[in-house]
Amino acid sequence: MKRSQALTVAIVTLLVAVPVAAGATSDHKVTGRPGIDVSVPDNELRPGDQTSLTLVVLNDGNVTNGSASNPQLESQVTTARAVKVRIDADDGPLSVSTNEQVLSRLPDGASATVQFGLTVDRDAQPGEYTLPVNVTYNYTESVDPRTGETNTTQVQKTISKTVVVKETAQFEVVDVDSNARVGSTGTVNVTLRNTGYEAASDATVALTSRNTDLTFGQSATGSRFVSGEWAPGENRTVSYRVRAAQSATRQRYAFSAQVTYENPEGNARQSRSLSLGVTPAPEQTFSVVGADSTVAVAEEGTVTLRIRNDGPIDVSDASVTLQSTSNDVVFGQSASASEYVGAWEAGETRRVQVNATAVPDAETRNYPVQATVAYDDGEGDPGQSRTLQFALRPDPEQSAEFEASDVSSTLRVGEEGTLTGTVTNTGDAVATNVVIVFETQSQTVTPGEREYPVGTLAPGESATFEFDVEVAGSTDAGPRQFTLRPTYRNEDDQQRQGESFDVRAEVRPDRDLFDASVANRTVERGQASLLRVTVTNDGNETLSDVSATIFADDPVSVEDGDAFADTLEPGASTTLTFQVSASGDALTKQYPVEMDFQYDEPDGDTKLSSGYTVGVEVTEPETDDGGGPPLVLVAVAGVVVLLAAGAYLRYGR
Repeated sequence: MKRSQALTVAIVTLLVAVPVAAGATSDHKVTGRPGIDVSVPDNELRPGDQTSLTLVVLNDGNVTNGSASNPQLESQVTTARAVKVRIDADDGPLSVSTNEQVLSRLPDGASATVQFGLTVDRDAQPGEYTLPVNVTYNYTESVDPRTGETNTTQVQKTISKTVVVKETAQFEVVDVDSNARVGSTGTVNVTLRNTGYEAASDATVALTSRNTDLTFGQSATGSRFVSGEWAPGENRTVSYRVRAAQSATRQRYAFSAQVTYENPEGNARQSRSLSLGVTPAPEQTFSVVGADSTVAVAEEGTVTLRIRNDGPIDVSDASVTLQSTSNDVVFGQSASASEYVGAWEAGETRRVQVNATAVPDAETRNYPVQATVAYDDGEGDPGQSRTLQFALRPDPEQSAEFEASDVSSTLRVGEEGTLTGTVTNTGDAVATNVVIVFETQSQTVTPGEREYPVGTLAPGESATFEFDVEVAGSTDAGPRQFTLRPTYRNEDDQQRQGESFDVRAEVRPDRDLFDASVANRTVERGQASLLRVTVTNDGNETLSDVSATIFADDPVSVEDGDAFADTLEPGASTTLTFQVSASGDALTKQYPVEMDFQYDEPDGDTKLSSGYTVGVEVTEPETDDGGGPPLVLVAVAGVVVLLAAGAYLRYGR
């Protein structure tokens, strides 16, 4: 039998054996209570601390009635349950940021830790401060071992604990001054004050940039040592060399500062992080206010710049560097050239001149050139301006230039004409082997030759050019523009092309080349007759070897259908004679007769013009008074009717 069971049997036996006196009571319940207390292992704080305060909650319970023979019941009455811990610190320099902490149960003899976020004001006076710790918990006040009946109660108590705010050094930023300019290096002065109650010794102030536009060389952090003792209330200024990138702007950039030091006891301490802002000074700028050049293609000349120091500061030891971005413009044998300027006041304009060359293949156009100014500021720090852009336009090479004038043409739809004009060398160099090139490409206007040589042209000298141009019949009449380009050789016998020029010419409407008129128009049925046609040259060229041929179909036939003229000048006329006849069964009416012309042009080309149609009138033969056989008409010839006066000209049969 177990000891607890034996004890229970003995108690029961005793109660049975010994009667209880009348009116007497026997307290058989087990009673007790937890003994809750709180301790603060580390109660030292410093002004400005933002820390975690640790509390140790312990239970030293007490059994007020019961028996050691029932430890389970004794534990039940000494255990604290649902323990809630809260720090009530609403006033003063201490503030708590953590809500109440909860422990589910805390047995007798046990302990547990809880933590609270605690902030100490930066201006907190050193000394002792009381923290009221509020503790609430439940426990079983009594247990009846016979019936198991319990009595539970809740306890709420406040335990005052003491924390100590120690004397310490504290720091704050009282001033920031910077002359670091955008695009250069400068000084940032940070003034800090020891606002604490303790001196600091051998302090190091670390300044950290929170951006990439303001840096300490290649690093984001710079440190400075403050020697000696830094007494409470004393200001110290630390200086840093800060580089402001050209991408920086005029705004406040975030920095943080932290002080590491030793307290009077020689212990290392570190301040909280301090925030500050640095605004870079305005950028030192320069501008190009004028640029002149005497550089010509294939020649060396000078480039003269006028550059103004736009400030805001005077600079010293300045130099200007010019950089060409094209291989067509060089400075000697290099792509860059520099000139020393020296001291340069704000607002002052300085003149910079360097030699430059445009290579022979350079064009007469704007070439971009960059200029930069390197300088020292007032503190001896090097700086460099932004890139300044300007254009260098080489003068044209000493060369021939050409201009067209007195342009005229005989162009007409469906004919070959001429385009003539005068070309003048308006340049400053002799042009040899000048050739005028017909550059216009067209499906309807075609030059016989695309090049017309005019020989050598000295400056101011002129020559005429002439192109034979054929205009297709499908071309619309009206003004046309043609592009011509002169080519030549310069004094070094190098082939050159001049600037092209446009000329304007009128294309006249189409026309018949020949005009034909008929003297006699009739032929008697069954008889022959002479057909006399007067032909006029309506063109503007003298035609030679002009031969005409007529054709007819039954019942009209041609007996002699060919005629010839040696020459036919513009506007000149000639009469051609042909013999035609009508068959005996021909009807008395008009019959068509077609006429073609073949001729030679002045350039020797042989052309054929066809499609001229005339009409022949067939009449009844005349009779005598006795009604004898038909007589040959004497006065009436075959009627030649011009059906289409000035009929359309048709090439090729």
